[in-house]
Amino acid sequence: MIVAIGSLQRAAIGIIRSGDYSPVDAPEDFLAFQPDNDNLPTVVLGGSGSERAARATKWAIEKFAPEAVMSFGFCGATKDHARSGDIVIAARVMDLPGTPFEWSIVDDTNSLGPDRTMLLAARTAVEVSGLDFHHGTIVTVSKVATTPGTKRWLGEAVNATAVDTEAHAVADVAVKAGIPWTVVASVLDDRDFDAPAIIDRVGSGPNERGYAAYIKYVANNPQDLPSLMRLGKSSTRAGASLTKFMSAFMEAYSAITSEPETAETD
Repeated sequence: MIVAIGSLQRAAIGIIRSGDYSPVDAPEDFLAFQPDNDNLPTVVLGGSGSERAARATKWAIEKFAPEAVMSFGFCGATKDHARSGDIVIAARVMDLPGTPFEWSIVDDTNSLGPDRTMLLAARTAVEVSGLDFHHGTIVTVSKVATTPGTKRWLGEAVNATAVDTEAHAVADVAVKAGIPWTVVASVLDDRDFDAPAIIDRVGSGPNERGYAAYIKYVANNPQDLPSLMRLGKSSTRAGASLTKFMSAFMEAYSAITSEPETAETD
């Protein structure tokens, strides 16, 4: 069994709807869904931010005893060639704690590399499914990188391909538990897109915000309406890419991991 750890419901809704999933009781305001067959991963949504991601991963490992863990969700692009809906496969994940003012001296000693078999399955999945993808470092920060300047700096100074707020925490827990892992994310916002402040949900749970929250936000920030509309379209593209990827990944992973067994049988 593979457990896919995500943060927000909107990134996982396509995956859940595409399979025969049933809700599983989960602690706090986490969400968990288990498929009726092994062709899809168990999905656990812990909410936004590293602290929540770490707790959700620990719970998922204790609850499901998975053979491997995947961190998935949306990310921000830090290179100018990445577009919304592109898939980013992590070659490394790196943590940058604190605020941007503390990032001037970059310490990459906490960077982690994914499991080779899962990485191969991810590369196979994007190639088979025809998804545009990028392979590079995903950096995890404590606050959503919304401004073009921040994302550009991460791309140049850290040589990151994408930025999120959960991936390193998931990987770190998996490493400490001795479980293979990988990180795959779908680009939500381009590097030069100035995202509205409401996108930052660090510390909040996985459930969708109600329309009332967005109406109130737009009433106080009418200049952000075009950005919110663009973000909605980007979210649809990013979610569709994750749904397409996940199905292809599970097929590729199954084929790769069953090869030795087939060879022994022959």
